[in-house]
Amino acid sequence: MGTTAIVAATALSAMAVYVFEVFAGRTLGADGFAPVGVIWTVGFLGFTVLLIPVEQLITRQLVLADGDHRHLGSTLRAVALVGVGVVAGTIVFVALTVDRFFGGVTAFVLVAGILAVDRTVVAVVRGFLAGRRRFHAYAAAIALEAVALVALGAGAALVAPTAVGFAVAMAMAPLASLATMPFRRADRSTDAAGILQVGAAGFLGWFVVANAGSQFVLAGGPIVVGLLGGGAAAISVYFITFTLFRGPMTSSYNLLARVLPDFTELVRSGADARLDRWAVLLGAGGGVLGIVFAGSAAMLGPWVVEVLYGAEFAPTRLVAALGAAGVGAGLAGLFTTQIFVARGTTRRLALAWGLALAAAGVALAVVGAEPIVRVAVAFAVGEGTALVALTGLALIGVSR
Repeated sequence: MGTTAIVAATALSAMAVYVFEVFAGRTLGADGFAPVGVIWTVGFLGFTVLLIPVEQLITRQLVLADGDHRHLGSTLRAVALVGVGVVAGTIVFVALTVDRFFGGVTAFVLVAGILAVDRTVVAVVRGFLAGRRRFHAYAAAIALEAVALVALGAGAALVAPTAVGFAVAMAMAPLASLATMPFRRADRSTDAAGILQVGAAGFLGWFVVANAGSQFVLAGGPIVVGLLGGGAAAISVYFITFTLFRGPMTSSYNLLARVLPDFTELVRSGADARLDRWAVLLGAGGGVLGIVFAGSAAMLGPWVVEVLYGAEFAPTRLVAALGAAGVGAGLAGLFTTQIFVARGTTRRLALAWGLALAAAGVALAVVGAEPIVRVAVAFAVGEGTALVALTGLALIGVSR
């Protein structure tokens, strides 16, 4: 129930991101687009590292409490602390790097703060909608944000065709999700005060550590390319290519809202063998996807990027293949992660992504090539290592 709506909204969201990036890329060019790519990356990392755990914690707790928000006291306090940290961290990062990545334009500091606040609101909105199984409303929240992004992006192209203008459009679009009225009173309530099986602090703490490794491997590439000496054009090429290729993976974050409640119910009912079978299927599927994606991207990837964004954004075949291989493994790993979230074993997630980050770091250090190739190799190695580690750790016995 609601899965089709979420899939449709996710497809709309993916197309909206591509349309927005085409607007911005065609308007600003490779050099001018770089600040937009960096602030998008900063916002994406903040959301996926710190705020997706918030969304999923709220979802899990509400599923176990039959949608009754009265049992979310400690959870909401932890969420508030995380939200403050996201806003502060985003502002500080942009302020410290405003000369390096944003051409000295201090307006990006304010835009970054707005983006962080809005994404925090969205995380809470989605957690409430998924935890109460309002999947059609969840899909509507995704679709409303997508429509707002395209509309505001078109407005920026016409009215304020600058990097700041596009960044403001990106920062304001998430607020459209509030139209779903996510915090209305639930139809059911429960008095089972002891039903919540994990503490918010421990769950979030290890989840954030895991996601820090996960999302740095996935989305930190443009920043690393710049730190390794790559110019503005190289940063833009990496950002455009990897954002395009990881579209199926990024969009699948929306589908987690449909998967996690069902996995959580399996945990509550003691059906651990079914979760183990899911881990095996996802691990094998990720390996196959990685190979298929890599071959397809090597043949078609540079051409697709050139058609959409222009020749100056096109990657080499090697970079395209590495990016697509990592996305195939990462897509399967994303859904395997939900097994750990449902079981409340986020400490194991931290271990898996610690191993992946270490492997990516080694690859980055030993590969001798230009910055964009080194970072692409590290991405593929990191995602592949993570999938192997997640599959293995999901199958090792755990006290439940």
